[in-house]
Amino acid sequence: MVAVPKLILMTLLTGGLYGLYWYQRNWDIHCRAGGSIAVLYMLWPEFFLYSLLSRVDRRIRASGRSYLWSPWWLTCGMLLTSMLCIVMGVLSLPMPGVAKGALVMFALLLLLLGAVQRAINFCEGDVRGEGNAQFTVVNWLWISVVTLGWVVAL
Repeated sequence: MVAVPKLILMTLLTGGLYGLYWYQRNWDIHCRAGGSIAVLYMLWPEFFLYSLLSRVDRRIRASGRSYLWSPWWLTCGMLLTSMLCIVMGVLSLPMPGVAKGALVMFALLLLLLGAVQRAINFCEGDVRGEGNAQFTVVNWLWISVVTLGWVVAL
C-alpha cells in the first residue's frame, strides 16, 4: 500500500523509477500469493496488471465488500496509455511538437496508476494509504540521486 499522492510524486520525482519499483513490489507480492511467473510480465509489467487487478477484485468480493471499477478496462487504459506514451516520447525526438502529447499521455498514465493504487488500498483496508504516506529518508535519497543525475546530464 502507498498513498496515491506519494505514488504519483515519487514516480514524477524519480523519473519513473519509483513506478518500476512499484511494479516490482506488486509482482513480488503477487508471486508470493500464488501467482504464476511469465517472462512477458517481467519484460512489460503492464501485462501483469490484469492478473494483479483480478486478484484484488476477487479479494474485495470475498470480503463481502464492493468496489466500483473494472479491472479489465483499467488494464486496457494502462496498456494503451503506456504504449502511446512510449511512441509519442520516441516521436518527440525528431518532432518536438509531439512532446506535449507525450506529456499528456504521461499525466493520464499517472491518473490511471492512481486509480489502480486506490483499488489496492481499498482491498487492503487502508483507503488513503496512510500506512505509507510519508516520505522516508530512502525516498528522499531516490529523489536526490535522480535529480543529481538530471543536473549532471544537462
